[in-house]
Amino acid sequence: MKSGIKRLCYICEATEGGVRKHLLDLLRVFLRDEEGLEISCILGDRGEAGFRAELESIKAAHPQLRYEFLPDFQREIRPLKDWRAYRGIKRCLREFNPDIVHTHSSKAGFLGREAARALGLCNVIHTAHVFPFQWSSGLRARLFLALERRAASASRAIVCVSESQREDALKRGLCAATKLIVVRNAIPPETVAPLSREEARSRLNLSDGARVVGMVARLAPQKGVGVFLRAAAEVLRARPETIFVLIGGGPLESEMRERVRTTLPLTTARSLSNAKGEGEQRFRMLGFRADAEALYAAFDVLVLSSLYEGLPYVLLEAMSRGVPVVATDVLGSRDVVADGETGLLARVNDPSDIAAKIIELLDDPEKLKRLGSAAKKRVASEFSFDEFVRGHRELY
Repeated sequence: MKSGIKRLCYICEATEGGVRKHLLDLLRVFLRDEEGLEISCILGDRGEAGFRAELESIKAAHPQLRYEFLPDFQREIRPLKDWRAYRGIKRCLREFNPDIVHTHSSKAGFLGREAARALGLCNVIHTAHVFPFQWSSGLRARLFLALERRAASASRAIVCVSESQREDALKRGLCAATKLIVVRNAIPPETVAPLSREEARSRLNLSDGARVVGMVARLAPQKGVGVFLRAAAEVLRARPETIFVLIGGGPLESEMRERVRTTLPLTTARSLSNAKGEGEQRFRMLGFRADAEALYAAFDVLVLSSLYEGLPYVLLEAMSRGVPVVATDVLGSRDVVADGETGLLARVNDPSDIAAKIIELLDDPEKLKRLGSAAKKRVASEFSFDEFVRGHRELY
């Protein structure tokens, strides 16, 4: 780091999913000796499996890392807890005395920037990941936009993770265009050889000839997991030999397991059953898997049925392994998927359109191969991890 910046503080309440990947990548890069940075973190904790262990592993290699978890720093709006979290953030900022504050996600972005404002800290960067006005509507959306505008006034820069997200923020009048900087999400180079198709399928007990459609996602409303289930039911009526695999945990996991058990149409269940009556195995819920990134190679098609996004890591991970995707046409996803060239975009919250796109790919092996190859090239050429690092280094 060529400037006089020495102390950097990340404030992040959402330690799961894409935000977690993003934060851990930044820590691994900017804790390197050549960066010369002391880094502290003020964190919430949703109890996602493995996060604290990953953080401890990074700290073992870089003892200069400091962090504190605040128990009241949670996603839900709870005025008393939010006030205590705000006071805790201010206390930590006084103790850490950072040259730069970098907030991540909505709750941390608002409380962290207000705390920095109160302390007179002026070098404040915010990465939205997803702006709250992207997923809300009506009065609530207007309230969130007003809060984001206030917080933006305490920001030197706001990082948008995709061009379409920046365009949306500009259209809504979030802040001056000069504050909105695009640094695309990207995935770091693999340090070990990825699993082959055969190895990944063996790990999931899938035959080499099976037609497999996968989805890897946190099971939360954002990801449209119910839409994915309904799309799967439609595909299974038409192509009963298909196997669906859903990887991920989250607040909707129990509900989804019950829906798989009870609401897949009976005609579909009968068409799936084999001599042993194992029809339910055509839709497999695997829960949270620490090895999820290694399993993309098992899929013929990757689906992401999100209702909104910033720029999803899942698409980058699948496409980098040559897996063609069907994704809903939302901000961020449309930046990754060139429709008809590297994958297919489907209408949002439309299971029939998603199902039709899946069938279109499964029925055309040549198209599958062509889109998969183009997807791998697109991620390599347009979503460079070196550019991700350079963008942040220049900001700092």
